[in-house]
Amino acid sequence: MKDLKEDPEKFRAYFRLSPELFSQLLIKITPKIEKIHTNMREPISPEERLAICLRFLATGDSFATIGFNYRVGNSTTGKIVAEVSQAIWDVLQPEYMPEPTTDDWVAIARAFEQRWNFPNCIGALDGKHVVLQAPPASGSKFYNYKGSHSIVLLAVVDANYMFTVIDVGGYGRNSDGGILSESPLGKHLKAGTLGIPGDTPLQGAEEKGPMPYVLVADEAFPLQRHIMRPYPGRQLPRVKRCYNYRLSRARRIVENAFGILSTQWRIYRRVLGICPEKADSVVKATCMLHNYMRKNDDTERAPQYPPNPTDNRFQEAGLEPLHQAGSNNSSREAALIREKFCEYFSSAAGEVPWQNDIV
Repeated sequence: MKDLKEDPEKFRAYFRLSPELFSQLLIKITPKIEKIHTNMREPISPEERLAICLRFLATGDSFATIGFNYRVGNSTTGKIVAEVSQAIWDVLQPEYMPEPTTDDWVAIARAFEQRWNFPNCIGALDGKHVVLQAPPASGSKFYNYKGSHSIVLLAVVDANYMFTVIDVGGYGRNSDGGILSESPLGKHLKAGTLGIPGDTPLQGAEEKGPMPYVLVADEAFPLQRHIMRPYPGRQLPRVKRCYNYRLSRARRIVENAFGILSTQWRIYRRVLGICPEKADSVVKATCMLHNYMRKNDDTERAPQYPPNPTDNRFQEAGLEPLHQAGSNNSSREAALIREKFCEYFSSAAGEVPWQNDIV
């Protein structure tokens, strides 16, 4: 540990955090992870506990391998990883992933329009299966459509690759429908309790009337008033191809965020050999650390633009795409909203100069 601190590059490669961010994080979580000193023996220090947890997240090695490196037992390593992961979430969440307010959604929408040319967009929505070893006595709860066992990570990402809302722990077996509707995110979205701003006209297209703020998603998600998905099919007219391109341009941000996450934390390149409860804490901790690093500009090792998500090499061993997250039955209102976006993106007020060359 002392030798690593003398070489910041090696320290960052080993723990994925710079020495400065490691020290700041240690100060924040020490009250949560520090153990009482007794006359019997000295406890494992908070610094070593954090080091063990970060090394596990950075490599995905077994508890036996991590424990051997730090001279602690397997069960002790597992307990430390779970406790420190939960502490990272509890301490950092209010600052680095607070519950978005209406003003936050408006700011996110403004950034999406400026950077990715999609107005009234409050985030890119997607989900991944985090692959686990089959939990004992779990039956088919975690068995997904690809023949592996998993929990589901649903995430909403802003225009700067930051996670704004995550939901972890859905059963992998729900991959053929209902993942979104059964998640807290989907329930809040349906109940209208996410604090989403009121409808606002699109700039230059006031005649279309007020338009809702929406999440952009792929075909795995249902078309809803606040969720836009692409038009299905291949032989589409130009206006629909333009809409699909513009939606894909904004939606790829969440795919890129997952790519950055799996590049930074190699647990996503392996099958996790831990129980679902610990996996929930570990996944939440990595998402929180992702935001912690990006907000503090410690992202030089994380690629800004990971490989194309359609490339097979992008699919990591421990992260699998969702098959279908909800019903394909959409309301007439949702279809009409999509049609208005479609018309807007092909109008003089909403088109971008290069879209006709691409579609």
